[in-house]
Order: sequence, then C-alpha cells, then structure tokens
Amino acid sequence: MCADMAYDDVEERGDDPVDTVRWWYLLNRLPECTFAESALWRRQMARSFDDLAQDLDAGRLPRPHTIAEQLALMIVIAQAAAALADEVYGDDVAVLASHPRDVDWDAVTDVLMGDRDVEVFYHPATAAHGLRVFPCDTWFTAMDGHEPRDPRRGFRR
Repeated sequence: MCADMAYDDVEERGDDPVDTVRWWYLLNRLPECTFAESALWRRQMARSFDDLAQDLDAGRLPRPHTIAEQLALMIVIAQAAAALADEVYGDDVAVLASHPRDVDWDAVTDVLMGDRDVEVFYHPATAAHGLRVFPCDTWFTAMDGHEPRDPRRGFRR
C-alpha cells in the first residue's frame, strides 16, 4: 500500500517539490531534505517499500538493506500503529488473537531495524551532518553487512 501511494505521488507530481500546501499520498512523510528529489529518486523510494513487502511475501522479516528501506520501514510501522489505534484494518488482521505487546511499536522498530540512525534526517539540527555522511543519492546502496538487492528487479509501476 505504501509503495502504491509513493508511485501515485510520482505519477501525479513527477519532479515537483513536495510542499505543505498540496495533498501528497506519502512522499511528504519523508524527511524534508528529500522534498526536491527527482521522479527517478522517488520511484527508487517506492521500490524500497516494494522490496520490504517482497521480503514478507517470501516469509522473511523485512530487514532493511538500505537507508531508504530503513525510512520506508519507519513509515510502514507508523502507519500500522495508526491503523491499529484507529481500528482501521482488514478482516485478516481483525481475526488475529490480541497480545499485550501488540502496541509496542518501539520494540517492533528495534527488532527490525536495530537502530534509528535515519531519524537524524528528520531534524534540522542533525540533518546537515547526516547528509554529509549519507547524501540522498546513496540511500539506495546496500549498507555495510547487507546484501544488495537484485539491480535487475526494475520497478513495479
């Protein structure tokens, strides 16, 4: 669903800078330092959501391989938390037994991501330093210790 929303943003807005005046499906949830990125960069971001979903489809936990996937996972977890809080979810989730830790989203984030270093990009005081170390054009490169995704996988949309 998040990938579709990102692709919808790209199809409707292309290279237009993200702003707070117009409605955006998803890309406005990324750090402000990404708001002027190109349509190609945005398609790669959408594919990052798809890559995590494909991990789940293959029976694997969605462990981020790249900075973009870390940001995507943070957005997915935030969206899941909001859906659970608002009780906006499908029948497939409604039939699951509840557990006291169902709302422990910090634990979910910690287990799947290991760290929250990408949060530096959301804060103006730390974003500039983060971008010197990891410019936006490097966010789709596999992080140390992670296998790169198949570069021939293309885009779903």
